[in-house]
Amino acid sequence: MDNNQSKLISVIMSVYNEHEYISEAIDSLLSQTYSNFELIIIDDCSTDDTVEIIDRYASNDDRIKLYQNKENAGLTRNLNKALKLAKGDYIARMDGDDIAMPERFEKEVMYLESHKDVALVSCQTQTFGEEKLVADVIEDLEELRATMLIRPVLAHPGFMFRRMIIDAGFSYDESFRQAQDYDFAARLSLDHDIAIVTPALLKYRAHQGQVSAVSNSSQAANADRVRRFLLSNIGIELTDDEQEMYHKLVYEDRQSDLSDYRAVAIILDKILEANNKRKVYDPESLERALWTQMSLWIIRSRNIKNIMQYRTICGPNRLRRGIFLRQLIKTIRKKL
Repeated sequence: MDNNQSKLISVIMSVYNEHEYISEAIDSLLSQTYSNFELIIIDDCSTDDTVEIIDRYASNDDRIKLYQNKENAGLTRNLNKALKLAKGDYIARMDGDDIAMPERFEKEVMYLESHKDVALVSCQTQTFGEEKLVADVIEDLEELRATMLIRPVLAHPGFMFRRMIIDAGFSYDESFRQAQDYDFAARLSLDHDIAIVTPALLKYRAHQGQVSAVSNSSQAANADRVRRFLLSNIGIELTDDEQEMYHKLVYEDRQSDLSDYRAVAIILDKILEANNKRKVYDPESLERALWTQMSLWIIRSRNIKNIMQYRTICGPNRLRRGIFLRQLIKTIRKKL
């Protein structure tokens, strides 16, 4: 355990009808090896006994501070409200239905303390509940940043970021009712490093009641807004047809064929060419990021014919062929 706990962490949480899970979530925070934190909980007009459960914890631990909305505000506005109340040197996110491993705060603080250029860190996650998996980790910071062009790479309830970015005026965009974490991390990544701490330090519960599951179409539309913003930053505006093809990559369409993969490869080349002019991303890191996701899409299709045609998709580019083969070997080893 790191004995230096001089930095206060403000943990921000928005809850609504979390009576089934909230005790586990709070217990996991109270069990942290890093104990210098305040827990700011915004209740968004729960109609069950969530507030009563939180009150019982708060009466025994003055680190827990509960604020009740008079009317429903939604997650994004609640997070900004919590940011205004936060006093910590670091801000950590947590949801009322997830479980933090005991060393989560300690390891995230240690990482930020030793990586001064990183403004936002999350942790590797282990999904449980209706899905069970451990998220892959991209260790190269520039490649991680570039992958945001395709998908969010940081688990929101694992966020920890520096207070200085909030003091500088940064906050959640309240026009995003969903995918606010993707937007937050994407905007921040344009000027700051982002990172992931390993091993898995958060158990992320997958169930049909969570916001992302309830509003799936809205979530997808807001995520598209983020991708369009990032692409526009390097001078790319996709046509409707290109957007449709790009979606096949983003959502790893299992029904895609060789012509789809080739069409998407052309779009990726267009992105690389635009970046060469604006220099937003390191060119090699961007190519690795794009072609890693491309390779995973092809491999996860489980279509042997498409997989065997990887050379025609990658072309003569040795970097792309190498990325594909490494991902293929990695996938095979996972199945063994």
